[in-house]
Amino acid sequence: MSLPALPQAQHTLCFFRLDPQFHLYPLTALPAGLTMPNAEQSLLERLNEHDRQRLEQACHARQATQLGLTVNGRRWQCHLAPVEHDNWLLSADVSQNEHLDELGLLEWRLHRALGTERDARLAELADLLFSRLRPDRIIIWRHYEADELLRPIYSQGLPFALRPVRADRRYLRTLHQRGGLSYSHCAGQPLLAAFDYLSADSIHHRLDVPLPFTPGTAGLLSLEYARPHPAMSASDMQFVAALATHLARAPELTATLPAGPVPDGELMTRLTPLLCRHTGQDFFNQLMLQLVGLTGAHTALVGLKPRQADTIRVLACSRQGQLCPPFSYHLAHTPCAMTLETGEPVRLFTTDVATQFPDDKRLTEAHIQGYAGLALRHEDGSPLGTLALLFDRPLTQPASLQALLQGLEPRVGAELRQRRMQEGLMVTATAFEAREGIFIADSQMRIQQANQAFARLCGLTTAELTDMSLLALRADMPGVYEVDNIIQALERTGWWQGEQQLLRTDGQPLPVNVRVSKIRDGLGITHYVYHVEDISEQQANRHRIEKMAYGDELTGLHNRRFMVEHIRDIVTLAGQGASRGALLLLDLDDFKNINNSLGYAVGDALLVQVAERLTRFCVGLDGVSLARIASDEFVLLCPNLGHGYTTAKTRAEQIAKGLRELFALPFEISGLRLHVSASAGISLFPLSDAGHEEYLRQADTASHMAKRIAPGSHVFFNREMAEEIQERLQLSNALQQALRNEELELHFQPQLSLEQDRVLGAEALLRWQPPGQAPIPPGLFIPVAEETSLICEIGDWVLQRACARLQHWREHNSGPVRLSVNISARHFHSPDFVSRMETLLQRFPGCRHRLILEVTEGVILENLDESRQRMARLKELGCLLSIDDFGTGYSSFAYLRELPVDELKLDRAFIRHIDTHPRDRAIIACILQLARQLQLAVVAEGVETEPQRSQLRLLGCPAYQGFLRARPMPEDALMNWLSGQA
Repeated sequence: MSLPALPQAQHTLCFFRLDPQFHLYPLTALPAGLTMPNAEQSLLERLNEHDRQRLEQACHARQATQLGLTVNGRRWQCHLAPVEHDNWLLSADVSQNEHLDELGLLEWRLHRALGTERDARLAELADLLFSRLRPDRIIIWRHYEADELLRPIYSQGLPFALRPVRADRRYLRTLHQRGGLSYSHCAGQPLLAAFDYLSADSIHHRLDVPLPFTPGTAGLLSLEYARPHPAMSASDMQFVAALATHLARAPELTATLPAGPVPDGELMTRLTPLLCRHTGQDFFNQLMLQLVGLTGAHTALVGLKPRQADTIRVLACSRQGQLCPPFSYHLAHTPCAMTLETGEPVRLFTTDVATQFPDDKRLTEAHIQGYAGLALRHEDGSPLGTLALLFDRPLTQPASLQALLQGLEPRVGAELRQRRMQEGLMVTATAFEAREGIFIADSQMRIQQANQAFARLCGLTTAELTDMSLLALRADMPGVYEVDNIIQALERTGWWQGEQQLLRTDGQPLPVNVRVSKIRDGLGITHYVYHVEDISEQQANRHRIEKMAYGDELTGLHNRRFMVEHIRDIVTLAGQGASRGALLLLDLDDFKNINNSLGYAVGDALLVQVAERLTRFCVGLDGVSLARIASDEFVLLCPNLGHGYTTAKTRAEQIAKGLRELFALPFEISGLRLHVSASAGISLFPLSDAGHEEYLRQADTASHMAKRIAPGSHVFFNREMAEEIQERLQLSNALQQALRNEELELHFQPQLSLEQDRVLGAEALLRWQPPGQAPIPPGLFIPVAEETSLICEIGDWVLQRACARLQHWREHNSGPVRLSVNISARHFHSPDFVSRMETLLQRFPGCRHRLILEVTEGVILENLDESRQRMARLKELGCLLSIDDFGTGYSSFAYLRELPVDELKLDRAFIRHIDTHPRDRAIIACILQLARQLQLAVVAEGVETEPQRSQLRLLGCPAYQGFLRARPMPEDALMNWLSGQA
């Protein structure tokens, strides 16, 4: 017996614009017989309450979504996508025979024709419930006490996978005692824990009524609502109770459940009523569940085969009575592949199928013995998909299974073809809903179909575009060379992309980016698909970006780029005989400390208030331009200060004094009163031998000089400063040559224990010895290197040499056991520092847990989060970490508990007067106590006298270094010194 196939739905894809008042406006031609709501009527007025709420919720979320709606007796499968002005693009797959009531009536007539009255009786009772109480779903459950299960035997309304749930005794006892249970919020109800589908189906309200049967409960009736629902009235509860009593006497609830699989002769009869009620995914789910239950199969699955892939995409699978998540599997070396390859629709393997296909892990792992497969095909005979039944026992009646699968083939094939068509329609609908312009042209380059986005680009309607030649839309006539290139690209790669000019109806050209791909069949190219993107906004954005490039985002002032170019223009005018001017560079004093101690939010707020004060200050000045050129640096460019040098300098000094008064008042930020000063450097212009960027450098140099003299002061740039700049530049160049010419070398200063004066390690110190000249002190060349990236190159050189020596000492059992190396802030925070250390330690593995990296507190606090991550990674690599000059920077005990530090180094500033200043001794004692509690090593540096060492010993300091025992020395001298200590 074969299942009757449901009539094929005639699908039509329509496009509409849905405005904020939910009025529909067609964007494509409507099919014959499709009745639309009146123009003045909202779509909401034509929907039931459930559909209306779903549509309103979807539009409120402002996200693309899919939903089904019943409009004027037709079922619309809709895809919603938001567009501009709070409108929506609605694509609807309109099915002309999916009126729910008519379809339900058709199904019951088919079922009655089969001579079965069971579902007709249940349907009649369900219709009474739907007509009076309007639930979204009705489920009738039968209680099987032996298995402690509730099995659904009937459902109507929202799709539902008919699978059993655990029968909770406490729930059934409460239900029987109270005569019914009502839940206004199903989520989180302990008594409903077994009904795990409720949350996934968004069930909000539920009423459960027992179906009484002596001596206990035969089952229960569930009414479920996917929306809030008022409490049942007493008359409604009596109505439900009366129906429940009637249902309890139904034979399907009182009859004994047959054991084992259903006899083969009854398979089609048992399947027919269920399958007539379901379509789409629910059809596949129900079919797989019932096939497992009725045939005794271990697994039942059905899937689609993509045209260009050797796989099966499983749409539904039931394994041992439970639905499984969708999955895909390769066809190669499976019985399904052989099923599709043969010309017969059904393929059977009665026994030992796992042995015949040993590479199919699903068969071997489940010990599958029997297999029954159905090949489903397109109209042209190509593979469409497959349905397979897997048995963990041999097939006893293969002929009955073959008849069953042959009977299922028309209906399952129709559902698979419907699924394939709907997926294709959804892809098309999604593409045409895109904001990008899309149209399809035939092989003669005439438009066959276009979306609304492309029509808007052209200024035409989609109807006007239909059958229009593409040449009519070109603002420029393409040359033969261009056309040939496009054709060749399409033939070679199947697509082409480039920029063209689109001609709008108003005559204006529109720059667009075009992507073309071809569609072909066995006879050649049939169509072209064009994707057209408006790039006029991108061009406008480039202009906006250029404007943004001249502004400071935080303060709203001009930025450095603007100021550099503006200086050029102003200085050029001044050089042509206009009045003199001045450039004032303000550098906030101790701004880094504010950021580190109070946080970046306070620092940013301070910068904004400084910008506001400066803006008000500049209002009364003639032609002054204001900019923020760095984190804490502001520039005032002041033209028109007078024609003479003296006049200009006098007025510039008056401006500087006004700025000092401006910073005399505190800044109020988040309840804090901050007193902040700013040092000013002033450069007068024009100078005959200075370039426009030179004035910024001069002012910057002068501001640093002002900081040295007194924070908050101002200094005019002079030639002596220029000479200092020149000297530092020459030193920087010489240092670069020294690095290349191997003029740098390492010296080593031993570190010793205070108790036994035993050598614990050494510190590597950089020295510069130019050939034929006196050594250059580190205090002179290190600051110059730190001003540029040269410090990173020097730091890499020092680390490589230090690791090489430490590895050598370990291999030859000579030299100090551990070696410390200082790391600069710029080097430590460079992006590749950690990766370079990893490479270095791979090259010199003997340095692990022996190499100590020394960083100052300021380096760590410059970016505490980043420093914490870097230090943790360095520890993983095997580096030891030391905080140099501890106690002299921004000491905070809080960060010590967060950082993976191994050692603290006491700065020489505390050691210098330790024998005469009790406070210095007290500070050192506190630090030593803290270090002991945190299990940190301590090294005192700069120990030069015996009283200093004695005091450190009394305080319990474990280690020291300094001139008292050894000055920094080359490696040869260190080896000799160590020999003398033995």
